[in-house]
Amino acid sequence: MLVLPSGAHGQQGPVAALVSTAGWATGARRVLGASWIVTPSGIVDPAAARRRGSAPDLTSAGAPGWRRHLPTVAKTAAKDGRALRRARRFRIDPAGPWTGTDVAFVWQRHELFHTAGLDLADRLGAPSVLFAPATAVWESERWGVHRPGWGGAAERWGEAPALGRADLVAAGSEAVAEQVVRLGASPDRVLVVPTGVDLDLFPRDLDGGAARDRLGLGDRFVVGWAGSFRRFHALDLAVDAVARVPGAVLLLVGDGPERPAVEDRARAAGVEVITTGTVPHEELPAVLAAFDVALLQSPAAGTFHYSPLKVAEYLAAGRAVVAPDVGPLRDRLVAGEEIVLVPPGDVDALADALAELREAPERRAALGAAGRRAAERRGSWDHQVERIVARLAELGQR
Repeated sequence: MLVLPSGAHGQQGPVAALVSTAGWATGARRVLGASWIVTPSGIVDPAAARRRGSAPDLTSAGAPGWRRHLPTVAKTAAKDGRALRRARRFRIDPAGPWTGTDVAFVWQRHELFHTAGLDLADRLGAPSVLFAPATAVWESERWGVHRPGWGGAAERWGEAPALGRADLVAAGSEAVAEQVVRLGASPDRVLVVPTGVDLDLFPRDLDGGAARDRLGLGDRFVVGWAGSFRRFHALDLAVDAVARVPGAVLLLVGDGPERPAVEDRARAAGVEVITTGTVPHEELPAVLAAFDVALLQSPAAGTFHYSPLKVAEYLAAGRAVVAPDVGPLRDRLVAGEEIVLVPPGDVDALADALAELREAPERRAALGAAGRRAAERRGSWDHQVERIVARLAELGQR
């Protein structure tokens, strides 16, 4: 059983929480025989969760009237207040379609103040798994959102109890695992679990020809990126690097609040850019297959701490990937063989890597094939579910 406290309301672009939870659910279904996603609005099928998280009409909820002019700290306080109210209202009836099933574990995505999944696990007598892609207050600080005067209290009362209470915390990266332990989780109950991919959606024989034709790409060198247009994704670096690779086309798949600024920057730099908007997730593999090289960027300031869904999907699609040389990727993939790593925030290094790959189609193909093998060996959601089950068994939970 997978408990997801939030949905897609008020979010623009692909919603990783919904898409990744759908991946966890499909992996659990294959490994364990059945799974359910439980949200505040009811039980959601994995396919429906995936559709909700990648609906092309997702839009940000703009603050009405005078609220738009509030300082960020006030908006953050209001957001935390709403999260607390939602958490208090979110309770799950232990009787449901799972009644009579031997529940292997109850999984909950970690969000500020929420414990509905842990409460349900207690009532069912099942082990609890708290999935923490990041800890909320710490991650916000890294992205420049501060909670002066109440950040410590939010961690103490809104995060630490859940992290210390779960039978197992699945942390998105080593950096996140350190924060989880700092907030009180026992180190032996923390497992680093990178983001996975549903390999059934990414067949080995993916063909990007139809997408290239539809988008008018022809046989040009296509540098691609997929995700939500947010400041921390550092798309300015992608634009600046592609500007230094003559004849390259930048294909950006997704949507988000930073999209207009990125498009303006590309036009000013003379970069040919194609933006698709949010693509339904079932159509995404064919679009990724249109990439010659897939990108991930991060600023030089060192705020990279998460395990990106896009990288898992790039690898499954058999694309050559260029990404920053940071712990979550360096520890997971073989540099130079499964992925090309460059210094974070270094536009020159990124442009050089793209230029080299443009002239080496055989190397692109070798990187893509090696990345696909890595996804098959250790990158699927099924593999992550199996690791959860094995660790719970080690801990004596089931």
